[in-house]
Amino acid sequence: MDYRHLVHTPPQLAKAYVKWAEDRAKHPGIQWGIPCIDKQMIPMHPGELTTILGRPGHGKSSLLAYLARRQSDIIAEAGKSGELCVIYVTWENTIEELTNFLLADSNLSVTDVARGQVDLEQVRQESVKLVDSSIFVIGRGVGRMAAQNIRMTPEVVYKAIESMEQDYHVKPVVMLFDYLQLIPSKTHTERMEQVTEAPIRIKELAASVGAPAVAAVQANRRVDTYNIKLPEKQDAQWSSAIEQTSDKMFSLWRPALTEDLEFVEMDDGQTYAVNENLMLVRMLKQRFGPGRNTWATYFNPAYLKLAELETREENTAVPF
Repeated sequence: MDYRHLVHTPPQLAKAYVKWAEDRAKHPGIQWGIPCIDKQMIPMHPGELTTILGRPGHGKSSLLAYLARRQSDIIAEAGKSGELCVIYVTWENTIEELTNFLLADSNLSVTDVARGQVDLEQVRQESVKLVDSSIFVIGRGVGRMAAQNIRMTPEVVYKAIESMEQDYHVKPVVMLFDYLQLIPSKTHTERMEQVTEAPIRIKELAASVGAPAVAAVQANRRVDTYNIKLPEKQDAQWSSAIEQTSDKMFSLWRPALTEDLEFVEMDDGQTYAVNENLMLVRMLKQRFGPGRNTWATYFNPAYLKLAELETREENTAVPF
């Protein structure tokens, strides 16, 4: 290993800086596709780590699946299928469960397929869409016994990602990790070490691969005691490394899952009607740009739909 590669002379700094600025101007980066958020958020660029905090069931996995499908559609529209790809790493769901999210639309409900209450011919027709998608999944499949013997440690996952360009001749545009606290380990101490190191390693991987990374992070149970149950930076389990390493941090809250109220009032006095489709998103951190901000969005996990809300005069959120 030649450590001189870590040394950058003043002329090299100047050249690297200009190229970095040119790349930023040429490539718009990864956005959410939600105008209110994209207006405030600096797009995600190669080498950056974005973390999304939330309690179980509040939309972390669905949001990553939404981002994966959106970027796959953008790749297809640009005619870059076969050249560019999206990588989704899942420790939580089987690849079949994740695919159920990815294929959800107005014709196919995540819930209906999970319950076995759907026309199988329709499932077969919808599955064909995956053939032309640009989403690669790293995870475990149902019934794949050989894969069960492979522990998805960070080192194994990173090697699998780094091998993709050689094996499949595709370059990742974004890498999605769901979610950090489920990295396999033998002891509690080992897990703490792995989760503490994981965001650092993911950011290193994002730089070496040349793609931004987005990681879902489980929030601590103390969030359940808050009046406004949007996790804060310190609420990430083993939060220090995650908070320090992240370039951007967001938190999620679906009030219908925790509140038996008709309306929920935020700390700025804004009120929103509580229903199953209301998801509140808060920006907790952003390097080089404005940080804290909160948005109300329309979220339908059954069909993987995410949209902006507008606020009427009576201060209730309605679909935009």
